[in-house]
Amino acid sequence: MATRTLFLRIDPTASEASWQLVENGQLVGPQGQGKLEDARRVARGVPVVVMVPSEEIFLDNVALPGKNRQKLRRAIPFAVEDQLIDEIEDLHFALSSHAHEGRYLVAAVEDRLMDYWDKSIVNAGIRAETLIPDVSALPHSDTQWTVLLEATRALVRTPEEIFATDIASLPVMLENLSAVHEAGEPLRITLYDCSNDDKAVLLQAATPDIQYETVEIAQGAFEVFAHAYDPRTSVNLLQGEYNRQEGWRKQLRPWYPAIALLVIWLGWQLTLAIGAYIDLRNTSKQLTVQMRVMHKRAFPSAKTPALGYERSDMEARLRELQKRQGQVAGGLQEMLVKTAPVLKNIGDITIDGMRYLNGSLDIELTMKDTSQLEELKNRLQAQTGWDVKSQASTEKGITHVRLKITSGA
Repeated sequence: MATRTLFLRIDPTASEASWQLVENGQLVGPQGQGKLEDARRVARGVPVVVMVPSEEIFLDNVALPGKNRQKLRRAIPFAVEDQLIDEIEDLHFALSSHAHEGRYLVAAVEDRLMDYWDKSIVNAGIRAETLIPDVSALPHSDTQWTVLLEATRALVRTPEEIFATDIASLPVMLENLSAVHEAGEPLRITLYDCSNDDKAVLLQAATPDIQYETVEIAQGAFEVFAHAYDPRTSVNLLQGEYNRQEGWRKQLRPWYPAIALLVIWLGWQLTLAIGAYIDLRNTSKQLTVQMRVMHKRAFPSAKTPALGYERSDMEARLRELQKRQGQVAGGLQEMLVKTAPVLKNIGDITIDGMRYLNGSLDIELTMKDTSQLEELKNRLQAQTGWDVKSQASTEKGITHVRLKITSGA
C-alpha cells in the first residue's frame, strides 16, 4: 500500500479488536490488541480500514447492468433476493467499486448490525472511511484459490466464491467446490496457515484430492492482508446512509423543514432588501433631479454643475452671497434662519425652489392641503414680522404656491 494505513479487526460485538499499521505491503510496528477504544491513539492521523467478521455478511459476485452506482445499489436486492433469508427491508446492501468481467462483489448485512458497528467505531473516537468483510482483503484473480486458516475459522476466496466458515466445516465445503471444478485439472489452493498448530496438516489429510501450496504465516492474518488487500476487489460497506458524507445528510435530514423555512425567510428578506435598495435608488434619482431644478431656479444664469455637485455648488454660491451682503438685517442668512423652522413644522409640503433678491425671498412649494396656506402665512408673519404674500393654483389635487417674503429692511 502506498501510504501508512491502520488495519483494524473487530469481533461481532465490537468489544474486542486487534490492529496493525501497514505501509507499502509491510507491517509497521507491533500488532495491537484490546478494547476497540484502545486503538484510537494509533488510528489518529492515518486512514483506517475496519475489517468485520465475514460470517455475518452475505457475499456474492453478481452481474449488474449499467454504470450508475446509485441505480446499481438499488438493483442488488432484486438480483440476490432468492439467496437471502432475511427480509430485504431489514438489510443494508453494498457493492465493490469495480466490476470484474461485468460482475460486482456485492454484500448484504443486517441494518441493526451495521448501525451497531458504525456507532461503536464512532463512539470509540475512530474516524474510518472504509469498513470491509475481512475475507474481501484476500487476493482475487481468475485462477487463484485462497484459504486463510486461523485458530477457529477459515476465510475462502475463489474466482467464483467468497465466504468464511468454521474449521470443522471447511473440508466438506472445499470438497463441494472441488467437485464443480474443471474436470481433468487438479485443484490447487494457496493455503495461508495462521493457526500456529496442525490444522493445515489435518485439512490436507481430509481433502487428499486437492493440492495445497502452504505458506506458514508467523505474524498472523495481517501479514496476508498487508500484501493482498486491494480496494478494487473488496467491498466497502460504508455506502448509502453509512457513507460519511451521506451520514451528515442523514443527521441533517430532521432539520430540513427548519432549513427550508430559514432559506425562504432569507430569500424574503433579500427580496425586501433589493426592493428597498431600488426604492432608495429611485428616490435618490428624483432628489438629484429636484436638486438640479432647484439649482437652475435659484441661479438661472449660473453654469449647471456636474451631476451630484448641485448642493455643494449652491452652498458655495450662498457663501459668496453672504460675503457680498454681509450680515445685515433682512439679509438672506437671517431670512433663511427665521423661515426654515416654520417651513419644517408644516407637514406635507415640498419646497420646489427659492430665490433671493434685495431683501425679498421667493419660495416655490407644493402642498396637498390648501388650508395649510393661511396657517403657514400666519406663522411666518408671527415668527418674522415680515410681509408675506402668496399666489396659489391647484391642479389634480396638488396646490402650487409661491410665497413672497419681504423683510422691509
